[in-house]
Order: sequence, then structure tokens, then C-alpha cells
Amino acid sequence: MLKLGGLEKFREAKFAGGLFATVLLRLLQIVPNVEPIMAFTSPYAKAYGALAGFAFALISLVSFDFISGRLGLWTLYCGVAYGLIGLFAAYYFKSRSKRVHYAAYAFVATIAYDAVTAFLFGLQFNQPLWLTLLGQIPFTMYHVAGNVLFAAVVSPAIYDYVLAQPGAEVNPHADKVVH
Repeated sequence: MLKLGGLEKFREAKFAGGLFATVLLRLLQIVPNVEPIMAFTSPYAKAYGALAGFAFALISLVSFDFISGRLGLWTLYCGVAYGLIGLFAAYYFKSRSKRVHYAAYAFVATIAYDAVTAFLFGLQFNQPLWLTLLGQIPFTMYHVAGNVLFAAVVSPAIYDYVLAQPGAEVNPHADKVVH
């Protein structure tokens, strides 16, 4: 049985709070495909490690799809794709923390995410590739713009003012499972 001390409970509360904020902001979404998952995932991955980054992104996406009644096969591949972005973010942000790094990572990761998930979505619904790509262009433009903006503004603030506070130091064993 895992016994949690004060620091672990504090970290878990911040993780759960970040998940809650991410899902709530997605539910309040005004502009299509402008959402906060990337902006929240990157600082959480930096602070808590690759496994936490993967879990944060996956749980955020799956929770939203579940709450909004949009569960489907896309939940699986989109969730895993976002999870991988969270996993890679932990390694990218080990020695980076500037606003420009968050924005650059969001740009590249969003293009990669949208390319992979659009291709899989097209396959799932038997769409011709040209039609999938044509429909993906405006979708990706909104997604990139939103993610880069959120990453440049929100990600550094989350890391600096929420995660890197005293008592929330980065755990060097964050990716190790404790039994």
C-alpha cells in the first residue's frame, strides 16, 4: 500500500486541480479547437516527469470526451497521441523553461498531433486523404494559434506560480512506480 506524505498529497492536489481546470476550460470553449491541454500538460510534464505528462494529457482528453458524451474510437488515438506529447514534453523541458520554448514546443507538437490524428480520423471514417487534409487546414490553424498563444502565456505561469512553489519541488523519482 502506498502511503502519501504531505508533499505527495500536495502534488496530487495540484495534479487534480490542473486536470479540473483543463476540463473546465474545455467545457467553456468559445472558439472551436482552441483548448488548454497543451498549455497545462507541458509544465506538468516538466515538474512531475514523463509518466505524469503522459497521464495528465491522456486523462484530460478522455475526461472531456466522457463528460461531454463524445467518447469514441478517436478518444483512444487522440488520448494516446496527446499522452505522447506529454511524455516527450518532460524530456524537452528538462533544461528549457522560457516562454519561447513553450511556444515552440506547442507549435511542433500541435502540427505532429494534428497530422497523426487527422490521418487516423480519415481512416476511421473512410475519407479520402485529400478531403481529410482539406478539412484539417482550418482546424489545425485554430489549433496551432490557440496552443501557441496558451503555451506562451499560460504554461510559464502554471510552472512558475503553481508547480515550482516551495513544497512542490520536482521529484527526481516522478516516473518510478512505488508499491
